[in-house]
Amino acid sequence: MKKLACLLMALLSAPAALAMTQGQLNEIADTLQIRYHLIDAMPKHCPEPAKQCYLSELRLRSPVQYSGSDWAIYFSQLMPIYQIESALFKIEHLNGDLHRLTPTDAFRGFSSDDEHIVRFYTKNSQITRSEFMPNYILADQSQHLTPRVIASTRSVRDEYTLLEQQPYLAPFDSYNQLRVSDKDQTPWMGAAYLAQHQSVPEFTHAPHGVIPMPRQLKVVSQGRIMLDKGVHFELAGVNLAQLEMAAKRLAQLGVKQTKKGLPVRVTVEPSLSIEQEGYHLNSSTHAIDIKASSAAGAFYGVQTLIGLMDLKTLSIPSVSIEDSPRYSFRGLHIDSARNFRSKQFILDTIAQMGAYKLNKLHLHLADDEGWRLAIAGLPELTKVGGLRCLDLSETRCLLPQLGAGTGTGAPRNGHYSQQDYSDILRFAQAHHIEVIPSLDMPGHSRAAIVAMEARYRALMAKGKSEAANKYRLVEEADTTTYSSIQHYHDNTLNVCLPATYRFVDKVLTELKRMHEMAGVPLKTYHIGADETAGAWLDSPACQALNKQQAITSMNGYFIEKVAAMVAEKGITVAGWSDGLSDVDPLKMPKHVQSNVWSTLSEQGHKVAHQQANLGWDVVLSLPDVTYFDFPYQSHPHERGNHWASRALDTRKVFEFMPDNLPIHAEFWRDVLFHTYSADDKESGLVQGAGYIGMQGHLWSEMIRDDLQAEYMLYPRLLALAERAWHKPAWAVPYQSGRVFDEKSGYFKAKNRQLREQDWQRFVALLGYRELPKLTRQGRFFRIPTVAASRRDDGTLNLFSELPGFKLEALINGRWVNYHPKLDFDAVNAVRAALPDGSRAGRSLPLPAPVESTVNHLGN
Repeated sequence: MKKLACLLMALLSAPAALAMTQGQLNEIADTLQIRYHLIDAMPKHCPEPAKQCYLSELRLRSPVQYSGSDWAIYFSQLMPIYQIESALFKIEHLNGDLHRLTPTDAFRGFSSDDEHIVRFYTKNSQITRSEFMPNYILADQSQHLTPRVIASTRSVRDEYTLLEQQPYLAPFDSYNQLRVSDKDQTPWMGAAYLAQHQSVPEFTHAPHGVIPMPRQLKVVSQGRIMLDKGVHFELAGVNLAQLEMAAKRLAQLGVKQTKKGLPVRVTVEPSLSIEQEGYHLNSSTHAIDIKASSAAGAFYGVQTLIGLMDLKTLSIPSVSIEDSPRYSFRGLHIDSARNFRSKQFILDTIAQMGAYKLNKLHLHLADDEGWRLAIAGLPELTKVGGLRCLDLSETRCLLPQLGAGTGTGAPRNGHYSQQDYSDILRFAQAHHIEVIPSLDMPGHSRAAIVAMEARYRALMAKGKSEAANKYRLVEEADTTTYSSIQHYHDNTLNVCLPATYRFVDKVLTELKRMHEMAGVPLKTYHIGADETAGAWLDSPACQALNKQQAITSMNGYFIEKVAAMVAEKGITVAGWSDGLSDVDPLKMPKHVQSNVWSTLSEQGHKVAHQQANLGWDVVLSLPDVTYFDFPYQSHPHERGNHWASRALDTRKVFEFMPDNLPIHAEFWRDVLFHTYSADDKESGLVQGAGYIGMQGHLWSEMIRDDLQAEYMLYPRLLALAERAWHKPAWAVPYQSGRVFDEKSGYFKAKNRQLREQDWQRFVALLGYRELPKLTRQGRFFRIPTVAASRRDDGTLNLFSELPGFKLEALINGRWVNYHPKLDFDAVNAVRAALPDGSRAGRSLPLPAPVESTVNHLGN
């Protein structure tokens, strides 16, 4: 009897036999149909405790019968799911955006006759299709089998637009799928809306000019100067290597260097009374003369020569140009951490930055979702921190955030080797661009923390405790609970541990060495220092440190300490404005760069003014005008985030007046499409204070491949270059002490008229001259959506705000070329396409599916 009892006890305590086989897992993953429905982005009632939420459901149907319950589905949902309405399934929020769906005891298995529905509420808001991540993963709960992406949740590429499509998402055809609350007045920007709010192009060809617009341009004669026989450079004070990349671009566009070509005489003389980075250009049928006081100015002069060139005729006008930049800092920020950007993408982007006279590349190389730069002596940073897959122990990789799937070879994974980074530095230098690296700390540091824990475990297993603890970033006794802005509970460095600063110093030392080895000195390092999540409250190390020093801000303490380390290495320190708001300015180095990223509609001008008044080098990084990860238009099919801007098109970037931030309250709206006011009575810039420049930003949470990244960049990048280089005549000078709103009237009718004329010039150059050059160089850009309206006689009126495209209408399932006599009622959809028809833009239906619900806002 005793033996039988022991046997029963053993059987009960033994692990259950693994029911699912690898073959079954694979078959279910290949055939399971998952459909995601966003039911309502603004339900009338949100279950407690959330004040804002959205309602969704997943529908699961499997043609394969399987009665087991030993499986789990892992998927990304950007905001935490917090209430589930299902007796058959439960959903857990694990970390970041990763969730796990598992069956309950009531689940009786998959059957081809059944569709299982699980409905749930998620905190906050999601409204664009790109915010709903792909690549759901099927795994066995015991993690013995190889997990597999569920095939029905993969994204596909549209054959006409080449853009990512998400067939697992049900259609977005309700206005409540676009709004986040009853107060949200955001319009559904369909073809009718665009017809009401966009300008018809006035030019039928490219006017005289160049992007970015020179300070002074005079047409000397009406004849054209032919470059079809090539050019040859005659150099003085500058070598060909300093102009090589501009000459290479010229050759790519059809103008080779030949001895019999038109002379291009380039002279660099520091004593010339030409501003740094400025140049003078004079063109005639005999020669083209470029003079500058620096190699960078000469390089920009050659780029202007290319900008003047018509691709069809390989000719330029006879002009006299005197030019210099508005700002010394004209930057672009690229996030390679969240989703990896290939080395080739970085090189291609650098080439276009140089073409349009941008001179700073801010590379975001580490965040919670990835560490992307090889650091000598710390291979785990990229071996573990550079990969995402389904390994819950995180010994091989990070958790599969942002719809990463299971494959380590996916484009969103990867890192830059030291040789890759050296190549990037040298290529940037050849384009007169400074690379500003950033490895975000102390928040946004989960990739580093997990990687160093993997290092710790490996060394401890070998009995090397001292080495294991040298760079360990975790304090085991710290019981602090927190949630970061991206819903991580373990992404912040402990700023009170000596190991943290040993790690930072190691990274900085190796980073500086890589620059030196490449022959490109590290001038500026960006700490990051943003969005720390309230960590350290229960850290014994921090409690002890606080008793010694009475620290008012732990984040400020970290920034001040690391800033001193950076400065000691002869490097200028940079950081995001919210983190820098935590420091004592008197404890910071003499030179500090602040990227101000406060939103204008939330009084962001006050932060910019306050930090500029400290004497810091302020770079405008305002989300509502410089974040290119936001949609071009408020439409669910336009990719992008939505928290600061619902519509950030090329024109909005063009209309930005960076020297006068509060004035935008007169004609811009906030994220709910409301008017707002900007009070500058007590927060004005002091005499002599200002900004050193502006920077565009390409964050990558929702950008899973390089093609999509280019779509988000171009053509907005050219408008950014225009504003960073050129100050237009229509800009209203800044004057402190004012309050701005839609009725304040400082932006006069004359300013509007001049701005419209300038826009027509810019957009004609963009459509007729620059986009064809991007096409020739293999760059992928956004083809505009088109505006459509019904004329009084019932015919279709169709136009594109950007000229130079072929316009098409869908009639009876066939795309036809637009002509003014088309019957409006016969047209099902409209779109623009490249002139050769090789690629089309996103089509808009006529009428839009939501037209009846938003007729007051257009479709």
